[in-house]
Amino acid sequence: MCAQFRPEPNPVCGCKSPRILQFPELVDTAEAARLLHRPPATLKRWRYEGVGPDWIVIEGRILYDVAVLLEYIRQNTRVASVRAAGE
Repeated sequence: MCAQFRPEPNPVCGCKSPRILQFPELVDTAEAARLLHRPPATLKRWRYEGVGPDWIVIEGRILYDVAVLLEYIRQNTRVASVRAAGE
């Protein structure tokens, strides 16, 4: 194994496993709105009100991590109650 590819010891745990960085998949407001089935203006309002999914600002551009959007959808998924299912 070439020296440049040997895993460095992890400073936190001391193990020699390679660090794998996963970069988030980022989308703009229009694409995030499409994924959430909402108009882009709704996401803008949510940002102003401090609600909705977390967003990222990079050099003035507002972006959303797709994983955060999926988690937001999961957290807001409602399961029908037994009473509602019986009707």
